[in-house]
Amino acid sequence: MGELGPEGTESSLGSYLAALTVAWVACWTIDATACDPIGTRRLPADTSILAVDPSQGASRLNPSSRSLLVALVLPLLAALGAADVKRLGELNTSQIRALDRARTVVLLPGGILEEHGPYLPAWTDGILSERMTADLAQGIAAAKKDWTVLVFPQVAVGASGYNEVGGHFTFPGTYAVRPSTLRAVFMDLASELGDQGFRWIFVVHVHGAPRHNRVLDQAGDFFHDTYGGRMVHLWGLLPVVSAWGKELESLSPEVRKEEGISLHAGMDETSLLLHLAPELVSPERAQAPVVTGESLKAAIETAKAADWPGYLGSPRLANAELGGRIWKGLSNAVLDHALQTLDGADPTKFPRFADYMEKNEHFAPWIRAAEARDAEREAKQRAWLEKSAGKAGR
Repeated sequence: MGELGPEGTESSLGSYLAALTVAWVACWTIDATACDPIGTRRLPADTSILAVDPSQGASRLNPSSRSLLVALVLPLLAALGAADVKRLGELNTSQIRALDRARTVVLLPGGILEEHGPYLPAWTDGILSERMTADLAQGIAAAKKDWTVLVFPQVAVGASGYNEVGGHFTFPGTYAVRPSTLRAVFMDLASELGDQGFRWIFVVHVHGAPRHNRVLDQAGDFFHDTYGGRMVHLWGLLPVVSAWGKELESLSPEVRKEEGISLHAGMDETSLLLHLAPELVSPERAQAPVVTGESLKAAIETAKAADWPGYLGSPRLANAELGGRIWKGLSNAVLDHALQTLDGADPTKFPRFADYMEKNEHFAPWIRAAEARDAEREAKQRAWLEKSAGKAGR
């Protein structure tokens, strides 16, 4: 990021503000719905200018306009004293060694390729994790101006697709790893970071499966017990997940009845994507049939149907305004619990989402069936390895 020198910063700032105003006018004239000042992707009009998501989609803004905005906005942010946000993958060894470990917080974003029915992309949870990481980086940078926020490349693996809830262990769009594999990945990364002296890590991995969340919690507990630092799986905190549900309390009785117990890729999650990445939502969702249940038990029974389409709820009811409200609640809850942790709160005292799900009798059959399937898969792979090793030794 470029910097304005200490001398002349105030006058330069005025010039930048004036030029920035002209650029914003040009931006909104070209395409008001795609105004994206750092040229990363098409975002809603209320999107923060520090949101970072270079891997999905493309802005409608033409390249010259994006370049102009980058040239104007980045020096402006430096002049305003924005905290240091770095991408780990862009740093060399000398730059990494120079980081103050006591004042560096590592953001470790995840993502799972998981079916979300015929109207949402398989990378839905990855999109949510990417955007949540960007919002969290911005929030920490604003609150902790003398810290460095170090953003790790996205780790695109997760466990237990929601198709498992109805006993569908093979489903187009879901490409998951075993929970034990996921735990090993994040424990290994915890070890690498811990051995290098990092002590503050936040995992941002949006996905609702119970076993997925349990193993990420365990990786964080391992890091704390081994290195004395904090590694918190933020989506695994019940108060964070509950922020999603709070925004649904204001819905009308008619809407609630049609949506039912949605669980996955229904009105609420479709609304989130209409807010964050509307170009990835199929227009056919406007005619989506209702696939749900009036209770959790009934919804799970619905998902067991052989022709289950991969969602529970009523996607046709989705709207971007609702998605924006849900996202604001989630983003605020994530930032709040992260800052509490950085300020000394014990994150193990926050209620955990995995505890809630494991205690729910309706999820127990899913958990048992998934454990049995994963044990079969592990045995199959181990048998092959033993056989392969035997051949190699001949």
